[in-house]
Amino acid sequence: MPQPILLLDDYGRVVLANKAAESLAGISVGEQLSDKVRDTAQVADYLSMCRSSTTPVPVRLKLLSGYESVAFGHRLSVPGTGIDGAVLVRFDENMNLSSKFAALNADISSLNNKILHFGQERTELENLALTDPLTGIANRRGFDQELDKEYSRSARYDHDFCISLIDLDHFKSINDAHGHQLGDEILVHFAQRCLEHLRQTDVVCRVGGEEFALILPETNLAQATIVVSRMLDLLNATPMFARGKRYAYTASAGLAEKRPEDTPASLFERADRNLYLAKETGRARLIAGEAVPTAAAIETGKSGECRKSRRIDSQHF
Repeated sequence: MPQPILLLDDYGRVVLANKAAESLAGISVGEQLSDKVRDTAQVADYLSMCRSSTTPVPVRLKLLSGYESVAFGHRLSVPGTGIDGAVLVRFDENMNLSSKFAALNADISSLNNKILHFGQERTELENLALTDPLTGIANRRGFDQELDKEYSRSARYDHDFCISLIDLDHFKSINDAHGHQLGDEILVHFAQRCLEHLRQTDVVCRVGGEEFALILPETNLAQATIVVSRMLDLLNATPMFARGKRYAYTASAGLAEKRPEDTPASLFERADRNLYLAKETGRARLIAGEAVPTAAAIETGKSGECRKSRRIDSQHF
């Protein structure tokens, strides 16, 4: 017959219990072991002995449910999981002492493997949840997480950082004229150009259909303007080749630098406003900072707040 097995946390609370623990001993996950035994003080002393011993510690426990058995407890420590000092308790009246130790050690080894496997699966799932499956870069959720991290880091160490929102121009026309497969290839092409151009400390994310975001740590507005402008020019210099054809496309970008009064949301909003202005005033350009450039300045590229990307003769969308 299966014997009750419990995993107790540092406070003596049950965090794992097999079916036998519930059906025979009347103990469920979330309950305190001390609340289930007749001698409450006995549990605290017992758990303390288990944590300080290098071998399983036997004790006879009488439960309020009427269940009575010898329990063997052993400290459980699983590297890399944060579990250290928990106690695995196995109730078993029928085996001799050496068999009890062997069975308990087997239980500990099995539980270690299960916990480590669970941790690996959880990490993989978290990575998938933060990654855009098409481009392999971070998605909107990943961007929000990285933005919060950089915002906190900037506030703590008092350094500059900027974010840029970039939108591929006339992307709907690309899909309509050439199909979604080519559109997907262009998204991947753009993501790869960003990864090649940016520093390892920079973060590039796909936050929408054809909209991307950059986080540029320890970078002021002037420096970020150079980085993003060069990247927009890079699109002109490296069109995509597919199916024997050359496909060139442009992008519009908005850029904003973190200010002392900013929140992550307000910083994103200012970058988004500049992106909107870039698209409304002709596309294929970067608008940064707070000033609203005039139409003449935009067209001539003389505004300090606006950079009009160069174009090359090619098949454009």
